[in-house]
Amino acid sequence: MQALSPSVDRIGAALKALRQTHGHDAQGDDKLALGAKCLHAITVQLAEEGLPSEDLQPLIDLEASLRQMIALTQTESVANRRKRLPPSESLLARASAVIDLLIKAGSDEAEAAQIFMRRLTTAGIPPPQKGGDARGWRRLLEWRTDLGNGLVSEEARQEYLNFAREIEAIPANERVRRVLDERLWDRRRKSG
Repeated sequence: MQALSPSVDRIGAALKALRQTHGHDAQGDDKLALGAKCLHAITVQLAEEGLPSEDLQPLIDLEASLRQMIALTQTESVANRRKRLPPSESLLARASAVIDLLIKAGSDEAEAAQIFMRRLTTAGIPPPQKGGDARGWRRLLEWRTDLGNGLVSEEARQEYLNFAREIEAIPANERVRRVLDERLWDRRRKSG
């Protein structure tokens, strides 16, 4: 058997350690992460051995691409996971403010809740879990009633007040259109 050079031996040890920490049953994101870490270990070792940085650049670029792919798949998995989760209290607070806006604009309570529930569904957000009614829009109204009775967290109450002030700052003749069409209630879109 041929003896390995010290640098190849160190790279082999690093790769073996990485492989053992990630296991053989690595899936999707784990395989990408393992590949990026292995590539990084190789690049570092080659740099320590004196390989010029311009020769290492293709490996560095490949590692950066792998890390971007990892970030993208993590973002997608967060978005997909979000679609299965019930709305947060903050979102329900903003929903209540939108329902109040629609009522002020002439809709009745049920109609306003139905309009907003359709917007949530279109955005991939399921109805609230809490509530005794099978209809999602009715559960929105139940949560709004709890808000009015002080049965929600202080953070949710504050979110409602802040978002209601935000809505009031919009010119009256544009409020409904802008809140619904621009999805001002959806903080995910606002930050993205």
